[in-house]
Amino acid sequence: MRRALVVAVCLGLLLSAQAMAGVYYEATTKGDGRAGQAQASTVKGWVHGDNARVEFVESGNPMMAKGGYMLTKDGGANMFFVNPKEKTYSKFDLESMGQMVGGVSKMMNMKFSDVKTEDLGEEMGGVIVGLPTTHYTFRVSYTMSMSFMGMKQNSKIVQDKEVWAAPKLVEAALGIWLRKSPPKMGDEEFDKLVRAQAGKIQGFPLKTITKQTTTDKNGKTETTTTIMEVTKLELDMIPNVSFDLPAGYEEVDMFGAMGGEGKDGEENPLAKMLGGKKK
Repeated sequence: MRRALVVAVCLGLLLSAQAMAGVYYEATTKGDGRAGQAQASTVKGWVHGDNARVEFVESGNPMMAKGGYMLTKDGGANMFFVNPKEKTYSKFDLESMGQMVGGVSKMMNMKFSDVKTEDLGEEMGGVIVGLPTTHYTFRVSYTMSMSFMGMKQNSKIVQDKEVWAAPKLVEAALGIWLRKSPPKMGDEEFDKLVRAQAGKIQGFPLKTITKQTTTDKNGKTETTTTIMEVTKLELDMIPNVSFDLPAGYEEVDMFGAMGGEGKDGEENPLAKMLGGKKK
């Protein structure tokens, strides 16, 4: 009886320790061309259950400036970007961003046609930062047309994507940075097809290589490549960082933070256009 009690206590302690276990990772993103420069970043991330914190060590994205960090306490359902330099934080609303992209798409009369998604392969991907991975290869091809202020453009786009994902990584909060699905393009049917394809990935990506080839109506071709890679990973640790929003910081609208205000208090034109303002 006593031995059974000791075993039960030990199992309880073990399960409690596992429940408290977390994930720490470091990741880099780099690419060529202007788009690659905007995506370039180095981050540090901590995940503990549904909590996550991602700090930007380096960043080419003005919306996610160096020194800032992202937070979630519900697995990514609600996310916040914190700017210690400005002592502000803003809700990182992906739905609003999707609506903004959709608005821009409508304004530019952007249309997607001949959309085709292909699953080109799934195999063992080897070990990355200590975890076994599955290697997926996807392709998305489509024609994108747009017209704005009398200018028309028609391009054929082929996007080849390789993903090395670790099935062992299941914490939903990892998805605030190690995302499987690409950003929405504002076309409901296109976004649905692409997200269905990404939904086949088990676990979360430790490495992705995205190669996009764009051919314009004159036959001119441009290719860009973006690589995201986790360079360090530690499991079963208890993060020593806070997942809480800092006390005393001012909340600003996400697009207001993107545009900001002038020193004289006048709203930045970009923020005004996007509806941004301090709350």
